[in-house]
Order: sequence, then structure tokens, then C-alpha cells
Amino acid sequence: MVEISAKDVMTLRGRTSAGIMDAKKALQETNGDMDQAADLLRKWGAGRADAKMANEMKEGLIGGKVSADRKLGVILRLGCQTDFVARNDAFVKLLADLVAIALATPVSTAAELGQQAYTDGSGRTVDAVIKELVGGSIKENMAVTGLARFSAENGAIGMYIHHNAKVGAMVQIDGSSDAKVTAVAQEIAMHVTAGVPMVPVAVAREQVDAAHVEQEKAEAQEAHKNKPAQVLEKIINSRLEKFFGEHVLLEQPFVKDEKKQVRELLSHVGTAVNAKLTLAKFSRFKVGEA
Repeated sequence: MVEISAKDVMTLRGRTSAGIMDAKKALQETNGDMDQAADLLRKWGAGRADAKMANEMKEGLIGGKVSADRKLGVILRLGCQTDFVARNDAFVKLLADLVAIALATPVSTAAELGQQAYTDGSGRTVDAVIKELVGGSIKENMAVTGLARFSAENGAIGMYIHHNAKVGAMVQIDGSSDAKVTAVAQEIAMHVTAGVPMVPVAVAREQVDAAHVEQEKAEAQEAHKNKPAQVLEKIINSRLEKFFGEHVLLEQPFVKDEKKQVRELLSHVGTAVNAKLTLAKFSRFKVGEA
């Protein structure tokens, strides 16, 4: 058997982030061939990952980036099992690499991102790299659990990620790419991230899932079923207005000025730039959520 030096083991660890014993064993089984040993470690990592992939992911980080012209943006959530792993350098690097790949490639789902080539030129896919890390140096389940990619031809994208990288949001405003529009997109992204008074469920009330509306109606009817029909109708309408005011983004009180609705903030900026602005869409991710 070829004698394996400590230097060779450390070199292989530097290339693969494998443990000392795994690196040494791989070199022994490949007679000291560094490239073959690296390939063997990847295979071992993929094999060991299978047993870990079902483990629940309640930790992780949010990452994102907006292009210099503010017309393209990506936000994603990379999940893992423990906060210790979420602060691991390899995990942080993986997150940054995935954001870069998603920004450069027109992907709209985590599954599509998983099929893209990784950034190291090895020819491996994102899915393959993640699986190797799960079974190798990371040793716990991790995956992209949320992804949004916005593109604004005539508009601006704003993004805000909380300093702990546990929650973040991205917003697209159409109608103008003026610097003031970029600034308000950033402000609204911060508002969505804060989730005050509630995390919004839709941009406008017309977009709210009908099931939500019916549930509010049903609860109001049950609570006041003995009221006269005309009174009950007013109670239901009042409850719906309260629901929309709390859960519809355009109707929410702006987190930095509760006397002003988000729609008023948007309208004010539209007047300033002489353009009709539309809050096109938003996406919010929080670590640990489905």
C-alpha cells in the first residue's frame, strides 16, 4: 500500500473539505492519486447524502442580489438543519454561488436551479454539488427551499434582507426606473420583510385567494349568526375590510409611517417622477418556514 503523507491528506482536504480520515482512506484506495481520490470522495459524499436528505431543515440563510441597473433580482432561501452549519464558511459560499448562478440564468424554481452547471467548471450540476456536500463536509441535509427571480423591463427591483439573513423580501415596481422608484422599491421590500402589521398575502385585494375570503366570511357568520341579515352583512363587510387592510400589501399602513398606506407611498413617488407606477409583485422568505 502506498504511504500517504499528512501533507497529501491536507491537500485533499483543501480541495474537497472532507474529513481527515475520509481523505486518508480515499488516497489509500486510489494509491495516492489526488484526482481519483477527490472523485471517490464525491461519490462517497453522494452516497451518504441519501440517508440525510429526508431530515427536516429548520435553519439556513437568505441570500439575494439585484443587478446594477436594478432591473433583475434574485432572492433565495438555503435551508439546513442547524444554525451551526448555516454559519459554516462552505455553506455561506454555497449560498453566494447559488445566488450568482440564479442571477445569471433564467431559472424560476429551485428544481431548475438544481440542473444548472456549478461555478467551479467541473461540469457538475448544482444538485450534485449539494448532494456531495451533504454527504461529505456538511454532513446534514440542506437544499434550496425558496427561490424568486424578478425581471423588470420598465421598472425597478428592490430588496431587503435582515442583518441576520433569516428573513428577506424582494419587490418589483413597473412604470419607471427613476432613482426615486428604486428607492421606494427598497423601502417597500423592507416593509414586506418586517411583516407589520401582518405578512402580506397579495399585492391587491383582487389577488387574495378566494379561500381566505370565504373563511373570513364563514367565521363572521358563525360568530354573529343570530344577528339580523342586514346587520350581519355589515359585520361581514367590516371584517373583510379589516382583513384586507392587514393582509393586502397596497392597503397596509407603511411600516415607517403608519398614517400612510403603501399605495399612497407609491402614488406619491409616481407623481414625483411623472409616471403611473404599479407594484407588480413581491416575494418574502423566512428561514424555517415552508
